[in-house]
Amino acid sequence: MTLSIGVIQLTPSYAHQSGCHKWHSCPSDSGSYVCGDLGYNTYCPKSSAPKSETKEKVQTKTESKPTSKTTTCTGTALCITDKITRIVDGDTISIKKYMIRLSLVNSPETNQTGFSEATSFTSNLCPVGSTIIVDQDDKQPYDKYKRLVGKVFCGDKVLNSELLYNDHATILKKYCSTSEFSSEVWAKKFGC
Repeated sequence: MTLSIGVIQLTPSYAHQSGCHKWHSCPSDSGSYVCGDLGYNTYCPKSSAPKSETKEKVQTKTESKPTSKTTTCTGTALCITDKITRIVDGDTISIKKYMIRLSLVNSPETNQTGFSEATSFTSNLCPVGSTIIVDQDDKQPYDKYKRLVGKVFCGDKVLNSELLYNDHATILKKYCSTSEFSSEVWAKKFGC
């Protein structure tokens, strides 16, 4: 019996002929993956796109401590998996395409007591280069400075709640009525 294996040259248009997004080869893919950024308009026929694109389950893993927990983004806003490029302060981080402002939490600013400690806490829990998942807040997707507002998963931890539980931030009660996350255990415990 002879087995013959052929080699098919994969181009972006071919990759999308076989199960749209199977190889993540859309030109819109820039090394980071944003749920919903499937590149259908570029290469895939409209009929091959899923009927409803909602946030999908994303397996979280850290290099130092793998976890079997599954993190699910909720709602219909963006669910982004990317690497941290910069820690601005305790409640603000950057990824390739977005500056992220943590939903419902406020850590000390540069000129306030606790700034260094909150920034260090965030840097240690979610160091630059680590992969995070950002669940954009459906009710307040961006703040007045055009930063994406969301809940950030670092491995199996939620940065928003960890800052609160470790006394590096306070809850922003004025946003409880305009946040998707105000009914979560950590938000309720600290005042929503």
